[in-house]
Amino acid sequence: MVTITATSVTDTSASALASVTVPAITISAAPGGALLPVNIAQPFTATVNNDQANTGVTWTLTQSGTACSPACGTISSTRSASGTPITYTAPATVPATSTVTLTATSATDLTKSAAATITISAGTVKLVSSVLDFGRVLVNSSSSPQTTTLTNTGNSTLSVNGIAIAGTNPGDFSETNNCVTSVGAGQSCDIAVTFKPTIRGTRSAIVSITDNSPGSPQQVNLSGLGYTIGDRLQGLTVRAALAQNSMAAVPIPEGHDKVGTRVLDLVDSGRNDPYLASGAKRELLVRFWYPASLSEDCKPAEYTPPKVWNYFSKLAAVLLPEVVTNSCSDAPITEGAHPVVVFTPGYTATFTDYTFLFEDLASRGYVVASVDHTYEATAVELPGGRLVASVFGSHLGGKLRGDDQALSFATSVRLEDLKFVVSELQRLSVQANSPFAGKLDVSRIAVAGHSMGGATAFLALEQQSHFRAGIIIDGNVPDALIHETQTPVLILGMGREKWSDDECHLWGSLRGPRLAVNIQGAEHVTPSDAVWLAKYAINTGTAGLDRTVAAVREYIAAFLDANLRDRPMDLLLTGQSSNYPDAEVITQEQLLCGRTTVVRPSTVPK
Repeated sequence: MVTITATSVTDTSASALASVTVPAITISAAPGGALLPVNIAQPFTATVNNDQANTGVTWTLTQSGTACSPACGTISSTRSASGTPITYTAPATVPATSTVTLTATSATDLTKSAAATITISAGTVKLVSSVLDFGRVLVNSSSSPQTTTLTNTGNSTLSVNGIAIAGTNPGDFSETNNCVTSVGAGQSCDIAVTFKPTIRGTRSAIVSITDNSPGSPQQVNLSGLGYTIGDRLQGLTVRAALAQNSMAAVPIPEGHDKVGTRVLDLVDSGRNDPYLASGAKRELLVRFWYPASLSEDCKPAEYTPPKVWNYFSKLAAVLLPEVVTNSCSDAPITEGAHPVVVFTPGYTATFTDYTFLFEDLASRGYVVASVDHTYEATAVELPGGRLVASVFGSHLGGKLRGDDQALSFATSVRLEDLKFVVSELQRLSVQANSPFAGKLDVSRIAVAGHSMGGATAFLALEQQSHFRAGIIIDGNVPDALIHETQTPVLILGMGREKWSDDECHLWGSLRGPRLAVNIQGAEHVTPSDAVWLAKYAINTGTAGLDRTVAAVREYIAAFLDANLRDRPMDLLLTGQSSNYPDAEVITQEQLLCGRTTVVRPSTVPK
């Protein structure tokens, strides 16, 4: 990275910075590893990036750093262009050392190389790839699936006795396969693996395949790194983006209404707080954003209470900027009954972490009620200045519990929180001294959430008939929790190379109006305020920051307009849009994955 500084000649205390990244040559080899029976051939491809000379790669075969061909196999060429495959052929007998390293080295920069590990076997099972590296995945988020293909190279049927995840961290990986109990001679089957890290750090496991081939069980090595948003904030690019300015501004809403906001402290007198042993009643803060009617000057609303914001800075180990919002604090709401969106954030996230979306919905006439789930949210400042930290840790940094028990408990508490908030909305809509008296259309309520909040939102749809629609923002709903629903649902995915099996099952269970949108090139935190707070450091694909922010807003608003306000379907909901070419749209009648789903004509949106 190079930093260019422009300084005023007249006032040398005034300056501005620009960061320039000059990318180095990088190289990757695919597949990253293979288990090959003797005499079996396999293509390998090297891809070189940022090589202006475009000189390609050289290939070498070694064992323990020493050239070994032809005893350890042969390659069809020692030189290839980037993206052009060469073929490795295993020797006729298994060598004394069965592991071979195939290395591709950049011809332009000899310090840059990539290697594939090949294991030679006397059996009949071919595995490609035998090494699956999932890279960095956010804790408690699921990676895109990676696939290993098992081929029976023998002349008789291969009996498959079992396929299981084992090794050091088996709970962080899951697999599905179509191998059944046997694979015919010359036939193949696929094993798809997904990585969902439960804690920070390096995680590893193996897929163990037991069959009647010599050398059973065969193994596929799995690895990945679990990270938190706090870890991401430690990165040079994100840190530089946050530190570049002492002030930041929420992107301007796209609707016509002014935006008001207020926080209500709500106590569930009928429920003891499940996080406390004292018998204290459950206390929640809910922040509202809504269309404002201003008869006097706007009192600018703070983004987050200073005590909470300073705590976030400490966890993230970076001084977070002062944030300017587009909202007016405690402003009166406009006349009329407004549709409502209840929002539940990501795991340990807080109720202001999606302000760019909430202000936009409010400017379009919606009331947003975002819930701070006390004792799970990273920090909540209750009345009187009481700062309550999460019992699970935080996604911003430090320790974070991500075990199934913690997640299951937090989800169950959230569901009860949402039931209480809906009942409070009904009370607030009719209570005479309420700031929302006569202003909430409680017959038109949607529930939405991000990450674990997305899964919570779907479960809430099943449990509460009050919700007219649901929005799952880059969330994973486990297969065991999926049931058929007639309620309209929007699935908004980030950077999907392939939809997961759980998402495919979920899509098939949606019997009402449904839409799936994949923002290509985005990442898990892209639909949160991180995308503009760490400007240009969060992945947005080729669309860039402004268009990605607009896409998230527009698709959600269009879906809500169609399903809460009964408006005609926007063209965004009917297929690919030239305005957002990076947004892959799957409509009601289409398949999300390669399986048959039945669409009932009576459930197609009007």
